[in-house]
Amino acid sequence: LRNPGGTPSQGRMASPARSLNPTPPLKGSFPLDHFGECKAFRIDYLKCLKERDGAQYECRDVAQRYLQCRMDAGLMEKEEMSKLGYTKSNSNRRRVSQDSYKKSKESKGFIAGLSK
Repeated sequence: LRNPGGTPSQGRMASPARSLNPTPPLKGSFPLDHFGECKAFRIDYLKCLKERDGAQYECRDVAQRYLQCRMDAGLMEKEEMSKLGYTKSNSNRRRVSQDSYKKSKESKGFIAGLSK
């Protein structure tokens, strides 16, 4: 059967889509904060990141309070903070300074796993 002027796929059956087997996240899914129960903590965290040019380590205490709020409000499964990476020894760790972050590859747009 000729198909003058048409696209090569016209007149053919499309191949069936491959089935995808998605894998759930390790910690499972959790509901969004539709009622704003932890909104103040979220805003504080985002403000902290903005003030520190995205240096997440300097906002760990704020992030910890946000996660604690989510657990207390039933928006995520209760978990020990140590299993989420928050330990007492973290406060003794060397903190990344603003100057060292500004000199880093990430501040210049480097994204791990992407090649130029």
